[in-house]
Amino acid sequence: MTSPISRRMFFALSASVVVVACSKNESSTEPAPDSSAASTSVAPTTSPVPQTDLTSDPFTLGVASGDPTDQSVILWTRLAVDSLNGGGMPAQDIEVLWEVSSTDTFDDIVSSGLATAEERFGHTVHIDVPLSTGESIVFYRFRIGDYVSPIGKTRLSSPSGSTTPIKVAAVSCQNYTDGFYNAYADLVEQSPDLVTFLGDYIYESGVGTLDATTVRLHNSDEIKDLVAYRNRYALYRSDPLLQAAHAECPWVITWDDHEVENNYANLTPQDSADAEGHAARRAAAYQAWWEHMPVRLGPPTDESLTIYRQFSWGDLLNLLVVDGRQYRDDQACGDAVLSTQPACDEALDPARTMLGAGQEQWFSDNINDTTKVWNVMANQTVMTDIRLGAAVLNYDQWDGYAPDRNRILSDIVDQGVENFVVLTGDIHLAGVGQLTTDSNPTTAMGAEFVSTSISSSGNVSTDTEGLLIALPNIIDAETSHRGYTLHTVTANDWTAEYRIVDNNLVEGSTTSVWKTFKVTAGSPAVTQI
Repeated sequence: MTSPISRRMFFALSASVVVVACSKNESSTEPAPDSSAASTSVAPTTSPVPQTDLTSDPFTLGVASGDPTDQSVILWTRLAVDSLNGGGMPAQDIEVLWEVSSTDTFDDIVSSGLATAEERFGHTVHIDVPLSTGESIVFYRFRIGDYVSPIGKTRLSSPSGSTTPIKVAAVSCQNYTDGFYNAYADLVEQSPDLVTFLGDYIYESGVGTLDATTVRLHNSDEIKDLVAYRNRYALYRSDPLLQAAHAECPWVITWDDHEVENNYANLTPQDSADAEGHAARRAAAYQAWWEHMPVRLGPPTDESLTIYRQFSWGDLLNLLVVDGRQYRDDQACGDAVLSTQPACDEALDPARTMLGAGQEQWFSDNINDTTKVWNVMANQTVMTDIRLGAAVLNYDQWDGYAPDRNRILSDIVDQGVENFVVLTGDIHLAGVGQLTTDSNPTTAMGAEFVSTSISSSGNVSTDTEGLLIALPNIIDAETSHRGYTLHTVTANDWTAEYRIVDNNLVEGSTTSVWKTFKVTAGSPAVTQI
């Protein structure tokens, strides 16, 4: 069932900046710049509500939680009274009370404390709240003065030894201008245990023009500095359906390219003429991303931020969240699209990498968890081999890094990894693929479930749908609709239900099931139910 959500969550909001916070009572510490979130100490439930001189509601951007373990979860909010214009907050740090309750009425507060919304991070808070295993599903809120945030629902992951089934929603690509967030209304109704966001949370492009395929406008020209990135996140976060989805359950989030700019690679921009300012732009984009995401990470200190990380869910899931954008070599062959010419020599260079040497070694070291039933990669771009003979149709995806893909998948085979599943976004279509290696192209070693976009318009023509399905590694594809994938995971089966929106250009359009696919533990074969 759905969780009770404050009506405030459904107001039309405006938005902007965000950031870290150190929760504090007797003491507070700065978040470590690597993988630790802002520190938290649990206070008595009698923590006083901080007073404020604010004259309007600062909780315009809702609440969120993320990166759950079986011990704690990250809680997030951002104080912003004028969110689309820098936040409109006083130029000072501000204390906010957080509360966690076993009920949505908050008559049984199990923990609370004070957190500092720091000006330098856009008055955002990230709080690492420890919970007991008996409190696996809880409600949370924030308070300051007479203002109370919307209520969020969150949970811990299952403890070691558990194989209790879970529902995981896979979502990506939510261009604000291209369509409404109808899929999130359905997601809230389905009430998953976890959301995995696979990249392109915002789009960096300019205002746009209202027409038959543009339903609403961005709030500025193309964004390039910290203030502009913050205001763009605020615009997206103002959407009531996105807020409701964040309040429904914890999220695990990675990024792709549009959080900075289209098709950038490491410190190489899409347009070589922009090379001089690209590092500063990436630094601003990474900080704004960190500020707005409920992640168990310290803030970036330069143009880099390590976001690849591992999660467990009982004995059911070993989930590795990868970053296929920050460390990659630049796209080969001029980043050609839909070329039927054989790949240039650059694309065949085995030294080229999508993940970077360090992340690739981390992935190899952690993908084979024999105590878990399913070993899963949360990934940005399509990994299934969809080359047309020697031709690469999209050099931005794993086909453009085929030797690196073959090295990674061959390592998985050599390690004897079982039940390998890849969750993917990016391409704005629904697809199901079988993963193979170049040395054994007819034998599947894993399955890939590609989720269509939440709202971003299709970038693969519906005329090519038949061609896609005819490719040997593609089981099925649907290119016309927006939506998401709802995965039901048990110790015996992985079931992927593709939920698509009838017409994403119409606000409130209904969602239905396109098709459902299943993988049985012990075999990589995918079958349609």
